[in-house]
Amino acid sequence: MNNLAAKVKAAATSVMTDKVIMVPVEKLHFDEKYKAVFKQEEDKVQRIADDMKANGFDKSQPIIVDKDFGILDGNSRFMACGIAGIAKVPVIIKEFESQKDALIYELNLQMNRRNIKDDSVLIETYNTLAAFTDENGGKLFTDVEIAEKLGVSPRQISKAKEVDLKASDEIKESLANGEISLNKAYNQMKEEANAEAEPVKPETAESVDSGKDASESLEVPAERSEETPAEKELKKRDYEKVILKFSLDDFEILKSAADRNNQSIAELVMDLTNDFLSCIQPA
Repeated sequence: MNNLAAKVKAAATSVMTDKVIMVPVEKLHFDEKYKAVFKQEEDKVQRIADDMKANGFDKSQPIIVDKDFGILDGNSRFMACGIAGIAKVPVIIKEFESQKDALIYELNLQMNRRNIKDDSVLIETYNTLAAFTDENGGKLFTDVEIAEKLGVSPRQISKAKEVDLKASDEIKESLANGEISLNKAYNQMKEEANAEAEPVKPETAESVDSGKDASESLEVPAERSEETPAEKELKKRDYEKVILKFSLDDFEILKSAADRNNQSIAELVMDLTNDFLSCIQPA
């Protein structure tokens, strides 16, 4: 009986909280922790405001709020109301057991509207979510959870973090402007790092005979240069031969992951192999 009563109460609560009601716009307020997840674009807000001036508030798009009328979804519409002079707005009140549940709900809503897989947006959204903490000061979301919610692989999150921390300003600017992909930015960053770490040239026999200090004449083996395009292409073909041995189910999983990362399947397998080798090789 207690279980039945709980289910009835939960169902009643759900119906109540999903009911659209009209409230004065001044009753609503930003909740910074939710507002920070996705940035509001000024030109988008102005477009919405212009539409509101002409057609009023679209009641098929109510603003979603928590029990304290903090905005979960609809910050841009709320801002547009101020410009358009809208006095009352339709809202739906939602209640959640935790901040994490509320953020996950917001993410699920926004994933259907925004191009989160746009690489510059991905980095910005990751940094925002990674900064959230629980009541004990620990991370609210793990990187794996963030990757899952954003619909990308953990490897892509790892690349995003490294580019954000180590890439040059020029690379970051190109990425932010959509001129290059995250994978391209990551590869350029690695190329720049390799170019800066120039190998020390070994001393010749002539320099030893010329009376230089013995410590200066020691030969230092040159670091292996980065693979040439031809070598990379040969390696890629080798991986493509390996892929042909996968089962159909394996292939579908790889194809899905590669599409999310804007890679070919061969490139994805190469990345996964490199990750595996870096884990088992001694430091």
